[in-house]
Amino acid sequence: MKLSSKNQNNITQPRPEFKIFNRWDVVTNGWYQVLDSKKIKKGKAIGVDVAGQHLVLFRGESGALYALDGFCPHMGVDLGIGKVVGEEVRCFFHHWKFDGKGQCSDIPCLSEKKLEIKTSAYCVQEKYGKIWVYPSSKAPYEILEVPELKGHEVTVSHGKSYKRKCHFHVTMINGIDPQHLSTVHNINMNMNVAIDSSEKDTIDIELEGQTPSSRTSERVVKALLGDRYAYSMKYQGGCLAALSVMKGVKLFNKWEVLPTLHMLFAYQSHIEGETIVQPIFLTKKRNFFIDRILLFFTKMAFKMLQGEDGEVYENIRFNTQNLLPIDAPVSKYIKYINSLTPSVWSRESAPEIKSSMRKKRELTV
Repeated sequence: MKLSSKNQNNITQPRPEFKIFNRWDVVTNGWYQVLDSKKIKKGKAIGVDVAGQHLVLFRGESGALYALDGFCPHMGVDLGIGKVVGEEVRCFFHHWKFDGKGQCSDIPCLSEKKLEIKTSAYCVQEKYGKIWVYPSSKAPYEILEVPELKGHEVTVSHGKSYKRKCHFHVTMINGIDPQHLSTVHNINMNMNVAIDSSEKDTIDIELEGQTPSSRTSERVVKALLGDRYAYSMKYQGGCLAALSVMKGVKLFNKWEVLPTLHMLFAYQSHIEGETIVQPIFLTKKRNFFIDRILLFFTKMAFKMLQGEDGEVYENIRFNTQNLLPIDAPVSKYIKYINSLTPSVWSRESAPEIKSSMRKKRELTV
């Protein structure tokens, strides 16, 4: 019988277990991308799986969107096959109705007016043409925006989602690992790194350095784009990342006329051992023609790196036993992940979640 890679070489190559980082059984509080907004019309409900949790999304007759736990608390039928009535969803089986806050408003076989039955409701928002859910009824912050695009109207394009065979916490390290730029992508730069984690549930990492000129290709890039190079990553909730590249480059080392390219990555695990990544490409709205050109170049920049990185993240069993000083951004990132708050969607196998859920049950029994 073949063992899962997570169990292989544990004696000869032991790995530390973290509070949250690289844990499939812990789902942190954060905004999780669900599906395209246009897929739920007024008066429709749909069952969806998000970060291992089954939900029902429904759009009321007013156009407002709601998210509840996906199974009816009566006998467990999927509410996604139910019917939307006004601003409520009605279970297909016994016609119990639930409002957008999860409160049961009607049980046809009962005459009582006051009903104490309730199911969990979650905060839901629409942004970038997508529906997003936060694993609590209230969210302490809005969905991540690219810092350079804040306050600007943006044009959006969705990339095709893809899967990785490692935890998304590991794939999110990709943009802040200076060593792999040289070894995997053949981009040699001495990077200066600035890290800021003062904002709740976020970490900002700025990387900038001098464009190298040891090879012909590097000298061509330096002549075209200048002698300085910078890019930045901003993470939110351990499941959403913003990347900005081509920051401050100068055409022919003279003119700052080339725009920065921006993209978002929404991450989640669907099943243990499999990560789903949804890329979203963004640009400040200018006009139809220019926007499409910039989004095209953004996609090309992403695809150029995606294939090479895929070889790594399809074949990794992440270990932190021998991190070097150059890996400081990675160490800081892991510390940031471990500072986040586990959500109610976490599996009970996580000790801290199991304890909190036990206390909750004791209070309700």
